[in-house]
Amino acid sequence: MKREKKIELQNQPSSKQASNPDIRLPKQQKVHKPGDFLRTPPIPRSFESNFTPDALKAYHKGTMNYTYRGVPCLKNPIDLALYMLIIQEVKPKTILEIGSFQGGAALFYRDFSRGLGMDIEIMTVDFRSNQLNETFVEQEGIGFLQADAENLADSGVPAFLETAPRPWMIIEDSAHTFDVSFAVLDFFKDRLQKDELLIIEDGIIEHQGGNWRYDGGPNRAIHEFFRLHKDVYRIDEYYNDFFGYNFTFNTNGFLRKN
Repeated sequence: MKREKKIELQNQPSSKQASNPDIRLPKQQKVHKPGDFLRTPPIPRSFESNFTPDALKAYHKGTMNYTYRGVPCLKNPIDLALYMLIIQEVKPKTILEIGSFQGGAALFYRDFSRGLGMDIEIMTVDFRSNQLNETFVEQEGIGFLQADAENLADSGVPAFLETAPRPWMIIEDSAHTFDVSFAVLDFFKDRLQKDELLIIEDGIIEHQGGNWRYDGGPNRAIHEFFRLHKDVYRIDEYYNDFFGYNFTFNTNGFLRKN
């Protein structure tokens, strides 16, 4: 039976205006200078993308203003199309989203899967509870857990996963720092089962010249994790390159458990 969870909200921001999504815990703020971590070494493969700089700039602007049912979603059409394809083809029984923002993406996953007649357990996780959109109070089939993505072990996430139906689809879309992205990769290395998906979002910040703001960001985390643990995950090139080489915001970020 699906577990229904209500979300308690406080000091709720307006659903019409998205607050700054680039908010990290103080311990996750590290000082670097522009140009640091400019290019990630090509392990497990090149992190280059078919996005051109001009196209990426315009595409990113649209992404930051994209809403779903009036709720900030902050997703682009390519990655939404890939997630829809994954839901149809992989048929996950659980979607765990790490990094809720105002909840538009979780709402999209719920509506799309229900439209296909699929009963998917959807849980969204964030260290903040007060920015979630008030629409979530009325939604069924979406759960919320408050947790620090860098330390999921000391949260309600392990208990949730104990009974979460398989297969899982894990989406890491939180702080985008090296430490957080690496911590999520490490947290799931012994929890995911063979061929289950872990998606590390927004490595594209490297191509926007922003890696220095994120201590190297998701790309550095993937690179370092594969360098240390080369046999834990593999890149699912089918989804990662579906529209062209790394033609996604999640550069080398669609990972399968080996």
